[in-house]
Amino acid sequence: MKEKKTGFVALIGRPSSGKSTLLNKLCGYKASIVSKHPQTTRFLVKGIYNDDSSQIIFIDSPGFHNFNSNLNRGLSNLAVRNTENADVILYVVDTTREFGREEEDIINKIKPLERITIVVLNKIDLENSDMEIKNRVLEKLAPVGVVEFSALKGKNPDKIINLIKKNLQIGPMYFPEDYVTDQSIPFRITEVVREKIFQLTKEEVPHSCYAEVEELKVNEDKIEARCAVFVENESQKGIIIGSKGSMIKMIGVKARYDLENIFERRVNLFLNVKVHKDWRKKDEFLKKMFDIS
Repeated sequence: MKEKKTGFVALIGRPSSGKSTLLNKLCGYKASIVSKHPQTTRFLVKGIYNDDSSQIIFIDSPGFHNFNSNLNRGLSNLAVRNTENADVILYVVDTTREFGREEEDIINKIKPLERITIVVLNKIDLENSDMEIKNRVLEKLAPVGVVEFSALKGKNPDKIINLIKKNLQIGPMYFPEDYVTDQSIPFRITEVVREKIFQLTKEEVPHSCYAEVEELKVNEDKIEARCAVFVENESQKGIIIGSKGSMIKMIGVKARYDLENIFERRVNLFLNVKVHKDWRKKDEFLKKMFDIS
């Protein structure tokens, strides 16, 4: 088997620090869903970067929370497990926010692992960016490198890639060279549907829903999927459906557009909204769905 510089790189940071946008910039394609809301990422999402000399498997994990809900605790545990299995940790720091409890908790979790760590200072192009947080992070952590980055403008992705490659070992590739992700078709469909819900609805509704592909037919030139969107109560169901079905129609149109670009074939997407009462409070369901504890 062909050998390159290979390894797993875990992205970790506070919610809405820009991890998913950074992942997409580094990979050069949409590997992870993005929105302005925290908790958009609920699963470990792999994006695979290939060039002539390296294969880097990026893992975008949920933002690290210190809130006490069962879901938030589980997502934070998932993020920590992600770093434990990584060769390199990419710690994404939002420079528009003050150094706080969540940064302390992240550093306290990753420092004992003694993994190669790269700090990415994100959102440096924004007016309220403050580099004081850099000093606070570096007081407590000794990374192999610090890179300033603008996820929106795409500044310095090559610098980050080169720094990662510098700290990887030569070994066999984990995936074929033409692979860009190990995500299944149903997973990608549900993630894009969730992204559109995050982008188009407000307040608590996006956090109260999840999506599940119930039927799937895949052909060379077409994908047909029936996808259920689950919410916690009838009020949220009404918001997702919208007046005369306007919201669910818009979610479907926007999701279909992205999915056809991702899969490079026609996509027929049928959405149905259902109620799964108080699913976020059901420990057994959360453990099964997110593999968390």
